Amino acid sequence: MVAVMSDLRIQNDGELDLVQLIETLWIGKWKIVWIAVIPVLLIIAFQFTQPPASFVAKTEIREISSVEAQRYSESNAVGLFEVTQASILGLFIEELEQLKVLEEAIHKFKLLDASEYDDQKEYNSAVILLASSIVISPQQNREGLDDLGHWAIEFEFNDKDKWLDVLAYTTAAINEKVRTGLRRGFDTSFAIAQRKQAFAIEDLETKISNSRIDYERKTMDRLAFLGEQAAIARKLGVAKNTIEAQTFSAQSGMVANIKTDTPFYLRGFEAIEKEIELLGSRDDTRAFVSGLLDLEIEKRELEQDKTLERASSLFALTPIMTPAEFSAVSITLEATDFENQSRFLVLMGMALIIGGLIGVVFVLVTDGIRRR
Repeated sequence: MVAVMSDLRIQNDGELDLVQLIETLWIGKWKIVWIAVIPVLLIIAFQFTQPPASFVAKTEIREISSVEAQRYSESNAVGLFEVTQASILGLFIEELEQLKVLEEAIHKFKLLDASEYDDQKEYNSAVILLASSIVISPQQNREGLDDLGHWAIEFEFNDKDKWLDVLAYTTAAINEKVRTGLRRGFDTSFAIAQRKQAFAIEDLETKISNSRIDYERKTMDRLAFLGEQAAIARKLGVAKNTIEAQTFSAQSGMVANIKTDTPFYLRGFEAIEKEIELLGSRDDTRAFVSGLLDLEIEKRELEQDKTLERASSLFALTPIMTPAEFSAVSITLEATDFENQSRFLVLMGMALIIGGLIGVVFVLVTDGIRRR
């Protein structure tokens, strides 16, 4: 190297003879090229011995469109069981975060080679660990806050086709789980509403029965009272109603009517016995039972209520009852973004630069040796 530097003479106050340096490199340019190609070829050969390059796949998950959500509006209007964009997306994400379906898919599409593990337990642990590396997170809106209507699932792997198969299987399986869960939820709500309606009717029947029993008891008490009052009136010879107000002359000469609480028998035994006769001759007592009509109206309204029947009919028209039409989320697998994680191009660039530098040094050294 000293010989090279000495041969590249310093001229004019220490300036390096760049013209001669360039001329030397130009003459040895093919040597530099061939030396630079060698590490590049080595990198290419090395790359062929490695497994496929990994990538980070990102798939967006959104709420169903407003057009799809509109298909639930009539059923929701009944108020028995409401299905919204946010609610079914939440159920989908909840099921996805449990990772059970993802673990099934990883096993089904053989993202891991079971033969590389000592036993089934070790393989199962590796599957769980791989599923746990999948990132499921809400995306941020313009304000930098989590948008719970927009999620993404991200995963680093090295086989695009297998990962897309896993996504397709997972989406279909969770969709069916959500659909089945919604149907069970409606059936449960329907059954609860039916029981509440039946209980309400039963309570009204009890109130109606009690009101009739109370009427019978009050009537018996009334007849007993009237019988005593009629007997007293007959004993006293009071046949007709006597004066219930007595007239007094005040010292000032004014006349005042003072109504006093008079005994009931003073109404006369004729009126009292007639009331006893009428009370005993009533065949249909419904008109005389206090509050009975209101109770019967309320019971009839419950028995004729068609809300549950209509809710069932409208729910049957929703996509939940048609598996082929149901989707809990909006997800497009074909739009999955694959970001290549390979360092191949970086390594190629570094190999080319290093090889070039080695070639330059080789040419300069050999030229220096030649000159000496």
